[in-house]
Amino acid sequence: MPDRFMRRLELLLAGCLLLGACAGRPVRGVPSHYAQDSLSARCRVNPVYCATATGREVATGPVQTVGTAVASTGVVVAALDEATKPSIKSALEQCADMARTEVLLSHSGTFEGLVPNARECKQMTVDAKGRSVTWAMRLGLEMHEAAMKCAEAKLSEMNLRFSLKQRYRFDRETGEKSLISAKEKEALLRQGGEELKGTLEPDVVIHDGDPLQVQAVYDFKFKCVNFDEYPEWRRYPPGHRYEGRLQGDVYKEAFGPEVHPIGPRKGAFW
Repeated sequence: MPDRFMRRLELLLAGCLLLGACAGRPVRGVPSHYAQDSLSARCRVNPVYCATATGREVATGPVQTVGTAVASTGVVVAALDEATKPSIKSALEQCADMARTEVLLSHSGTFEGLVPNARECKQMTVDAKGRSVTWAMRLGLEMHEAAMKCAEAKLSEMNLRFSLKQRYRFDRETGEKSLISAKEKEALLRQGGEELKGTLEPDVVIHDGDPLQVQAVYDFKFKCVNFDEYPEWRRYPPGHRYEGRLQGDVYKEAFGPEVHPIGPRKGAFW
């Protein structure tokens, strides 16, 4: 009887250890909340993971400051599945199409045609915050806002780990980058924003749960005219830290080769 009891106890302990080992990481095909629970556990160990514990950017206070969370571009990051890449790009292009159509419809009757012409794009207007801007700038900002909301919804449905508008410091000499939290960004802006010059803020960053371990970067680009042309990276202006360089080239240097501009290709006003 004691031998049988001890044997059952050993089997029970072995089963518990096996289950414990399996619980440490999410498995492909299981419900998404199990993966979220795993990420929450990592968050408690390292606060940097708290940034996207629920699939969206969350300010985590002073833990995301220079020297606290740092990653090098030399670190090997798990690549996105080849089947996932086109799915992400397609979803974000749909968001860009939707944003363009939605914003232009909201300004129906404002322009001579269904879309503004080059002259109208340069005309001044007042945006929702009371700022005097060109129509090109106003439409671009409004389309960006609509596209970002769409991106958050679609990427969440795909159970991806991502950050929206996460700002990074990037040291070109060492290849290291570090996070700037939303709270720190606001504080630096109140101080004049000088320390934010040269920092990077991609629209969408796909990562492995840690925003420093970047798998892919996507940036929305909205033109006021010539929507049929492929979206282009902007060139940094004179006096900028990256003067003369293309934004996409700087992003690749900081985040790796998977860096993509996203623009509208279809929609009600094609």
